[in-house]
Amino acid sequence: MLGRGSAVEPSLRERLLADGWEERFSAVGARLDETADYYRSLGFEVRVERAVDAAADGSCTVCLGVEGVDGPVGVVFTRAASAAHLEEEDLFE
Repeated sequence: MLGRGSAVEPSLRERLLADGWEERFSAVGARLDETADYYRSLGFEVRVERAVDAAADGSCTVCLGVEGVDGPVGVVFTRAASAAHLEEEDLFE
């Protein structure tokens, strides 16, 4: 997570956590894509949400402004893949 608290809109974060998602990493551009791909390769379900300014006092606006250096800041959430999903994929062929 970047800054104090979550970088994702609070009500969305609450819903995701209630559904079993875990907040993992915040990044921009290629690093964001690499991180999401890495978690997928480990068998996790991956969801990327756009970051918002999490600090009421505005202290996070430099790093979490609307756009990062390489594009918008994204927050990676993961959860264990469901058993049904794993059965559909033949992991050993």
